[in-house]
Amino acid sequence: MAELLFELSLTLVLGAILGAMALYAFNKANGTRRPASPRQMEFTFKNRELVGACHRARRSLSLEDLDQDIYSELIDRLSVVFPTLEQRLDDSLRHDATFTLSEATQNGPAVLHVEAHGSCLKLQLSGIEAPLSRKTLMDTEQATAMSAELAVLRATAEAAPYLSWRETSDGTVSWANNAYTKAAETADIPDAATSWPPPRLFHGGPITVNGDPAQLKRTTLAMTSGEQRTYEVARFGDDSGTINFASDVGTTVKAEESLRSFVQTLTQTFAALPIGLAIFDHTRSLVMFNPALMELTNLEASWLTARPTLYDFINQMREKRMLPERRNFADWRKKITELEESVAEGTYCETWALPSGQTYRITGRPHPEGAIAFLLEDITAEMSLTRKFRRELSMNQTLLDHLPEALAVFGDDGMISMTNAAYHELWETDPEDTLSQLNITDATRLWQANSNPSPMWGDARDFVGQRGERSEWSDTATLSNGKLVTCSFEPLAGGATLVSFSPTHQMNTPPAQSSTQAKQLASVSS
Repeated sequence: MAELLFELSLTLVLGAILGAMALYAFNKANGTRRPASPRQMEFTFKNRELVGACHRARRSLSLEDLDQDIYSELIDRLSVVFPTLEQRLDDSLRHDATFTLSEATQNGPAVLHVEAHGSCLKLQLSGIEAPLSRKTLMDTEQATAMSAELAVLRATAEAAPYLSWRETSDGTVSWANNAYTKAAETADIPDAATSWPPPRLFHGGPITVNGDPAQLKRTTLAMTSGEQRTYEVARFGDDSGTINFASDVGTTVKAEESLRSFVQTLTQTFAALPIGLAIFDHTRSLVMFNPALMELTNLEASWLTARPTLYDFINQMREKRMLPERRNFADWRKKITELEESVAEGTYCETWALPSGQTYRITGRPHPEGAIAFLLEDITAEMSLTRKFRRELSMNQTLLDHLPEALAVFGDDGMISMTNAAYHELWETDPEDTLSQLNITDATRLWQANSNPSPMWGDARDFVGQRGERSEWSDTATLSNGKLVTCSFEPLAGGATLVSFSPTHQMNTPPAQSSTQAKQLASVSS
């Protein structure tokens, strides 16, 4: 029974299939056709980008087509109906033209009207129902939203200040924004005036896979004005096609060249600088030094160019015995930390007395972004000269203190610079008082307060402050205790003045040798 039902079902199915085939053959033989729609679809392209479409044309687009090259998809599918379309389009895009194609189809005549003006192309299609559609849009509002979004994206790409374009696998430019087309019009390359496709301005370069950091390549583009523009090009995609971006980095290149020239100038200046320079970055690695640093520290150039840290640098100087002696390692290590902190605050300045007998002045200065710089200066000769000068001053002071006359030396600015023991005893002053704050006015007030009134003290003030030629003179003053002293005022070299006070009973037999020696010592001291 089951076998009988199966055979009956199979017979019915076969009969239905044969009936459908017979009906199709009958309709075809009798010329039954689907009525053609009188409505048109209109598409407008600029630089092969869809910039306008009527309502019916928008409804013919599919979601998949919106993500594809609509121009290529439309032309490929229309070429099935109009075989000569691609050839006619190529001729029309080179020279503005208008033409109409007509082909017979099962649904009636299909007509395509084409208007080409430069980079603009308008297609008016009738007689074909939704030629692009594999999956037509079912939601009109969604299609409107997609169209609005495309308009925003297109306007954004066209207004972008950087060059943006798409390339096919063979390097043909299939789309470009306004910045690219303008650059192509002024570029000094062949076929720059071609309307479409635009010339390829940049060749080669690494391709970045989507999601990876962009790989940039700098390229120079020659312009018809003779200018050389530098661009940084980034490519995204794969071998089948790329989306590309190029930004003008001419300003950056000029800044880099200026910085490079500045660094070279600094390097040349530092090379002739007798002071050692060492600059450490924010990680405390050595980034710059000059030849004087090698001479002062006895460190090898190969070791310095390896960018040692500040800790290693100080440690190496310690091994070279270019640091002051430290009692223990822990104390020395603590000194490094304190040194780094003080340099970062801009307060580090220290004099190092090395075991070799040399004396270095070490100055630390903070730099931007956390860097610090050290200046090493050999002040051995300066320190030796200072010590020698101090010894001579001490010796002169000792000699002056042994003279019986009270002496005071004034500089050309009227400030008292030196006195002897006899002066402090005569005028009852403290030798520990700071002399650098006393001038001739203060001194004459002291002398006048401890003596009888006399116009001599006013003359003394005028004499010390006088410029030009001066002559030695003297006068006698009576002290408050009744003693008489002879006050002598002698000009010294450089505008200085020697004032001496001698008891009057010594004037009958003046100690010529003592007076001459006092004048010589005062000249040296001044």
